[in-house]
Amino acid sequence: MDETSDLILLKQHIVMRATYGKHFGEISLWIFSCGRKFSFSKFNIEFVQMLIKKARPKTLKRYGASTACLFIIFLWAIGWTDYIFEKSFSKFKWPPYINVREQVLLELNGQPSSYLYENDWAYFEPLHIPACEIIKKINKFLLIIVKSSPLHFFKRQTIRVTWGSVLNHSEFTIRTIFVIGRESFSQKNEQLQEEINSHKDILVGDYIDSYRNNTLKVCCFWISLYVLEAFLSAVQFSFNYCYQQYTVPYALFVDDDYLVLMRNLIAEVKKYDTHDPLYMGWRFDTRPFRTRFHKHRVSIATYPFNRYPAYISAGAVLLSSQTIREMYYAIQHTRLYSYDDIYAGILAKLLKLSVKHNKNMHFWKAEIGIEEAKTLICAHGFEGERLNLVYNELRIKKFL
Repeated sequence: MDETSDLILLKQHIVMRATYGKHFGEISLWIFSCGRKFSFSKFNIEFVQMLIKKARPKTLKRYGASTACLFIIFLWAIGWTDYIFEKSFSKFKWPPYINVREQVLLELNGQPSSYLYENDWAYFEPLHIPACEIIKKINKFLLIIVKSSPLHFFKRQTIRVTWGSVLNHSEFTIRTIFVIGRESFSQKNEQLQEEINSHKDILVGDYIDSYRNNTLKVCCFWISLYVLEAFLSAVQFSFNYCYQQYTVPYALFVDDDYLVLMRNLIAEVKKYDTHDPLYMGWRFDTRPFRTRFHKHRVSIATYPFNRYPAYISAGAVLLSSQTIREMYYAIQHTRLYSYDDIYAGILAKLLKLSVKHNKNMHFWKAEIGIEEAKTLICAHGFEGERLNLVYNELRIKKFL
């Protein structure tokens, strides 16, 4: 039975119980069992209103207390109670509630900030940085930072022998490195250390790498989700490349399950000057998930507004030197948020940066042929054997 059928069945079941007043205890059991299969956000306000109309006064009187309790549980489960208390996005503001752009402009001009830092970069240093190279043409350099997990050995190796092997294109020098967290499984440390020493292309953050399971203390408070720390590491390393007091002119932050076509990427990069505030990728305009059983649920206390600022999917983000520098300074004055792409969107909102959608930086999985590859910059859903197969097909056809 598909998800839609389950949803219709559940609605009918609840309406019947509300109408005839039998076995109300089954409602909550059904809600919670089905809640693990699909998002309760599919329950809309119209359905709740229908449920109220269907309920007979006699039934409500007879089962008043239990009905009320179960109805409240139902509303709580679908997140309806949170939706009531959401604030309008037109009132958006973010801790510590200061003019972030004003502080960033001060620091860009070499002046001290007027406020103490919310997040001090002095507390965030990587455990290991990749081998450094001297860049001859400073304005013709693209740094690609691939966000990876310590156990993704095969994904990283596949990237190294496919699109990550491209070192030069159209007068541009290209460097591909990987950012990971500290290995959480001790038996794998030796293998990871061997990879680090062998390839010299891994940036290691000072945190335990685990998805939404472990936390890291950054500037005296605790946050979850290591991918945010990978984003911070990428921004920090791009801002001060190899500790050379040099911000890279262009950077692409990308996940390790992406295909990247350098020819089209460099062609896109050439359209922008390093001083242009470039923040580009696949744009999203979404709202927080409030349903209790959703893995990405966000409470009102965590984020009180009814939608997020526009943001670029964290899968692939193209930045200019100007944007990297502005975000670096803005992070010092902006409270962290668990999801790195949304946090970048918050930074862009506070900095008044344009969020540029690029349809050729695909977020959704897609089949890639010669026609698609003519304009494709990058695409999600390519890892391991699939990445190797598609990339080699394009190579054989002399498209790359």
